[in-house]
Amino acid sequence: MKNTVVRFVESGSGVLSLLEVECDGGRGLFGRIAAQLFLMRIQLVRAESKLQRGRRLERLWVVEFDGAPIRPERRLEVQHEVLRAIESTAVPPRAYLTSSQRLPPVA
Repeated sequence: MKNTVVRFVESGSGVLSLLEVECDGGRGLFGRIAAQLFLMRIQLVRAESKLQRGRRLERLWVVEFDGAPIRPERRLEVQHEVLRAIESTAVPPRAYLTSSQRLPPVA
């Protein structure tokens, strides 16, 4: 998607990492992001989604599966993979979000 922004926002707590995704929206956006985070073994703790000036803003508070904060050296990888998942045209079936099955590779 054009004009997509994926960024981590620094917070004072140091435990939860805030990942913001801003784009023109699209069907299945949250599902694609959540599925990609799951594949990367990142736990989605809290999410807010809103439409601002015609653009979708997803705010996702995330930690590693073991509860540790996302390390600074891993953040670029997370941003890249989330952006890749957003730009993919495939919409993951809901079953992948609630089962132990793996998603097929993103083309």
